[in-house]
Amino acid sequence: MPNAKRFVIRLSAACAATAICMSASAAAAVPKGTLTSTEYKQLSIATAALNKSASAKSVNWSKARAACARVGKTTALLSTQRATCFDSVNVLDALASFPAEQRRCPKSTGTTTGTTTTGTTTTGTTTTLTTATPTSGTTTTGSSTTAADSAVVGLMICMSPHYQALARDAKAIDRADISARKDVLARGLSGSCLATLAPTPADLRTVKRFASSTAKLADDVTLLIKVTEGKAPASDFNQAQIDNDVKQFENSATSVLDEHGQQKLSVCPHQ
Repeated sequence: MPNAKRFVIRLSAACAATAICMSASAAAAVPKGTLTSTEYKQLSIATAALNKSASAKSVNWSKARAACARVGKTTALLSTQRATCFDSVNVLDALASFPAEQRRCPKSTGTTTGTTTTGTTTTGTTTTLTTATPTSGTTTTGSSTTAADSAVVGLMICMSPHYQALARDAKAIDRADISARKDVLARGLSGSCLATLAPTPADLRTVKRFASSTAKLADDVTLLIKVTEGKAPASDFNQAQIDNDVKQFENSATSVLDEHGQQKLSVCPHQ
């Protein structure tokens, strides 16, 4: 698995096409396939800021968002790149924060047992993704629910807002990435420069799978809560389907973390 620097690579790739405070009239005057001198300068500044937001072991998400906040919105290109930057930060921050939230939840719910839910953990400089299957709280031993099942249910209920938020962020980055590539192509940028400034078609497919699998997992957690609260029959909870949804989420999230980094900005024609 990639180390924490991979986060910055993903963020830099998302924001690489960002120009700051460029007027619409200036954009119109630039030949197609060319960055203005202002764009090129500000892209370099933005990329440097994103790089500084990470160390070998962690990412400073506040600094990463500060880099995104410097993106202007005076053109369609700037607006979509700004959105992609923020959405990328939100998704990666959510994945990175899951382990801490998992540790907090047993304390707030009073449970001491359970399994690990979706998240990323860092050991040294290696980032790994760990996921466990939500388990229906209706599983019984004799006539009572097992302690382990109760703990898992409590943990999943506590984590539910985080699953829902991640699903929203994943949907947002899917839309933003599509718009970003469209606007970069509209500027006539191609070849290595296009690969530097916008997600590739393969990247778009990866993010779409991630958005879909995250939404399914969030729905699974919602269903588990409904079954536990008696608002849905236990027969609605399909463990085999849940297992498959978890696997799909793991694979897609890992693919998002493994996405290629940007090429050198110098490959782009500029004034």
